[in-house]
Amino acid sequence: MFFVSGCPTVGPVKVFDEGTKLIVTNSVIKKKPPKPIFFLPTLEEVKQKKSGTYICLLEDFFPNVVKTHWKENENSQPLAAQLGPITMTNGYYSQVSWLTVQEENLSKNLTYFYQHEDVGTEPVAVTVPSVLELFKKSSPSESCEKTEVKVEGLHEQHFANTSAFYTYTILLAKSATYFIIILFFLYQKRVAGSQGTK
Repeated sequence: MFFVSGCPTVGPVKVFDEGTKLIVTNSVIKKKPPKPIFFLPTLEEVKQKKSGTYICLLEDFFPNVVKTHWKENENSQPLAAQLGPITMTNGYYSQVSWLTVQEENLSKNLTYFYQHEDVGTEPVAVTVPSVLELFKKSSPSESCEKTEVKVEGLHEQHFANTSAFYTYTILLAKSATYFIIILFFLYQKRVAGSQGTK
């Protein structure tokens, strides 16, 4: 049992000073380095938005202290990337980082850096290839076949949505007609009943 006086406590976390944190857990959790998973921009995104978003998911690490940044090359300044919150699942943590790059810069290779106490004091560098190079390597026939399959699926889904729309419109019109007929008969019954009492 630890007793620390004068330290603010937030759940199982004791904060001593800026940059110093003690995490108390009920069970033994071993330190585990992050595993980076990258999601690259798609050709459709680049064509529509004239930019591409690179996403990195760092997952399954403990403790939850990690520093990340993106660079165009190792000597440049860190780029303006967005960081999601660090979340916990099954005792381990994960974090999402994403970087939006304009179309004219998509030909450049990027490097993603992450620093965690289980991988040492120096940040680990992961090179992310240029998306335009990957687009050039993919064969056009595969892309066309995949697009045709997607279009067929979209036509089927569009047909199903249109059919459902017209079916519900007809049912709504039918219900409104029945409602008006019932109101008419109730009104007639009430008028006939009030004339009979006079």
